[in-house]
Amino acid sequence: MSNYVMRNLEKVAVSNTPPYDPLQAFVRDNHIAMKGLKGKPLSNYVFAAKDVFKVKGSTWGNGHPDWLRFSEPDDFTASAIMKLLDAGADLVGKTVCDELCYSISGENWHYGSPLNPNDTRRLTGGSSSGSCAATAGGLVDFAIGSDCLGSVRVPASYNGIIGLRPTYERIENDGEAPYCESMDVLGFVASEKQVFQDVADILLEEDPSKTEFNKLYIIDDAFAAVDKEVEDAFDDVINKIGDRLGHVEHITLAEEGLDYWVRDVFQIVQGYEIWESYGGFINKYRPRLSPGPKERLEKASMISRDIYLEAKKKKEEFKKRMEDLMSDGAVMITPTASSVAPLKSASLEEINRLRTQSSKLLCISPLAGIPQLTLPLLEQEEVPLGVTLMSAKNTDRALIDFGLQFMS
Repeated sequence: MSNYVMRNLEKVAVSNTPPYDPLQAFVRDNHIAMKGLKGKPLSNYVFAAKDVFKVKGSTWGNGHPDWLRFSEPDDFTASAIMKLLDAGADLVGKTVCDELCYSISGENWHYGSPLNPNDTRRLTGGSSSGSCAATAGGLVDFAIGSDCLGSVRVPASYNGIIGLRPTYERIENDGEAPYCESMDVLGFVASEKQVFQDVADILLEEDPSKTEFNKLYIIDDAFAAVDKEVEDAFDDVINKIGDRLGHVEHITLAEEGLDYWVRDVFQIVQGYEIWESYGGFINKYRPRLSPGPKERLEKASMISRDIYLEAKKKKEEFKKRMEDLMSDGAVMITPTASSVAPLKSASLEEINRLRTQSSKLLCISPLAGIPQLTLPLLEQEEVPLGVTLMSAKNTDRALIDFGLQFMS
C-alpha cells in the first residue's frame, strides 16, 4: 500500500472521548457518541454525523469555532439521527466540515482539513469532508451530511464512495444548522453497497409509485464543462448503462448555458438564503472568516430581495423543464465533479477553475429538486472519479436500486 493511502482502518467504537482519528475527520471540542438500540437492522453498523446536526447533550460547530462558542446546548436530536439510532446504528462522533459549509474544497482554516484516504496529498472535497473521509477510510460504515452545491456529492466522488443527494424534502432535516432553505438537503454516504442499501431502507420511505427506467440521457453540456480526459473516461460506463436501459440519447439541458443557471439563478438563490441564515450571526459576533467564505458572504449580503425573487421564478422554470424531461423513466448521466480530487499543491487559479467547472454539474439537481446518486465506478490518475445518475423527483429508491447494480 502506498504511503499516501489510508483505507481499511480500524472501525471506531462509541466512547466518551474523541476517537482515534488518523484522518483528522472528527471534531474534538464538542464530541458526542450514542449507542443505538440492540437487535435492529443497523445494529452492526457505526456512523458519523456532520457537525451541522443537533445531538442532545452536545453543541454544534458548523465548521467555525465562534459558531460553536456562541451556540446553546442542543435540547433535542435531529430526526434522521434518531431514526438511525432507533434502527440500531451507533453514532461514534461528529465530523469536521468546511467553514460554515460555504465551500466544496474540504479545507477548513480553523480546524484543519480531513485527509483523503485514497491519496493524502489530495483534497477531500467538502463541505461534508469529515463524513466522507471517515467513511472512505473505514472508520465508520456510513455517515450523514448536508448538500446544497455538492457538499455530499463532491467529497463522495473525491473519496471514492457512494453518495446520495435525495429529492428535496424527501428526508427530514430538522435539527440541521440553517443554510439555504430552498435547496439544502440531508444526504448520506457509504463505501459498501449493502450498507448503503440498508441505510436507505431506514432514511427513505418507499417511492410513491413504481418506476421502470427506460432511457439514458447523456447531458452534452455537462460533459462539455469538464476536461477531455474526464469525458473520455466515461465511454465504457455509458455503454454499460445504456445497454441495460436499451435507449441512449444525447441532449442539451440548457441552451442558455449551464453557467447562466449557476451565475444568474443558483448563486443568487443560495447567496440570499445563506445571508438570511448567517447575516445575524456575522453582524453580531464578527467571526474571523477565511478568504473564500468571506468573499462569498460579502457578495451574498448585497443581493436584493427583488433580484432573489426573480431568480426564484427562474428556478421554478428550470424545475418544470426538468420535470417534463424526466417524467417518462429517464436517467441522466454526468460526471459528479469536474475532476478527480485536486492535489493540495494545486494553484488557487486551478482550484477556482475546477470549482467553476464543477458548479455547472452540481447545480442541476438542487435547482430541479431531483435525486442524484454518485457512484465510484471510475478512476483517473489512480484515484476515484465519481459517476452521477439522476432521475425524476421522488424516484430515489428506484435510482438507488438501479445504480447499485453497477457496483462490483
